Amino acid sequence: MHLFDQLFRRWEHPLWFESEHGREGAFNAVALSEGKRIPVVGTKIAREGLAFVSNVEVRGTDVPLTFTIRRRTIPSRVRIVKDEHIRAAARTVHRYLCSFTTIAAEDWDAVGRYVENTPEPELIENALSPEARSLPVHMVTKIVEQLVRLKPLNPPTGVTAPLIRLDMGPVFELPDGRRVRDITVMSRLRASSAIRSYHTRFRIFADDRLDVLG
Repeated sequence: MHLFDQLFRRWEHPLWFESEHGREGAFNAVALSEGKRIPVVGTKIAREGLAFVSNVEVRGTDVPLTFTIRRRTIPSRVRIVKDEHIRAAARTVHRYLCSFTTIAAEDWDAVGRYVENTPEPELIENALSPEARSLPVHMVTKIVEQLVRLKPLNPPTGVTAPLIRLDMGPVFELPDGRRVRDITVMSRLRASSAIRSYHTRFRIFADDRLDVLG
C-alpha cells in the first residue's frame, strides 16, 4: 500500500478543521483504542483529516481508524489534534478532530473526490464474469490502460464505464514453473456513429506483470 506519511507531515495543517475546507455529514467509522474496536460517527472530512464523535472515550493520540464513504471502506491512521467533551442529554459525547498520518494513495484520491463532490469513476465490475470479479481493481485498471494504448477502447471519461467485458481462465503453470492466468477481454470502441467490437487476450503473472497475447 502506497502511504503518504511524509507527504502529510510536510503538508499537514493542524487547524484544517477551523477553516471552511472539507465536507460535513455523518459517515460510519471504527476506531481502534487500546485493542478495542469502538464504533464512532464521522462528522466532517477533508483531504487533511477528519472529525468524529464517540460515546466512548478514545485513548491515545495516534489511532487506527477505518471509515466508510460512498460504500468504500478506507483503513487509515489519524493523529488526534484536538478533543472536546460535550455534555448532551445527561451523557458525555467525545468529539475528536484529527489529521491523517497514514492512508493509501487511491483512498486519499477517493477522499478528495468525496470532499469535492465529484463523481466516482464507474468500475467495470458489473461487466465482469462472476469469476473475474475477484480480479484486483489495480489490475483491471492496467488492462483498461493497455486497451486504450492499443486502440480497441476509448479512454474512460471518469463518469461513464469503459465498454469492456472480461472472461478469466484458470490459473496454470508455465514450463518454467511460473503461475499465470489468461484473460480474454471483449471491448467496444465508439467510432463516429458506429461501435466496433474487439477481442484481446492478456496473461497475468503472479507478480502483477501483464502481457498482451494478441
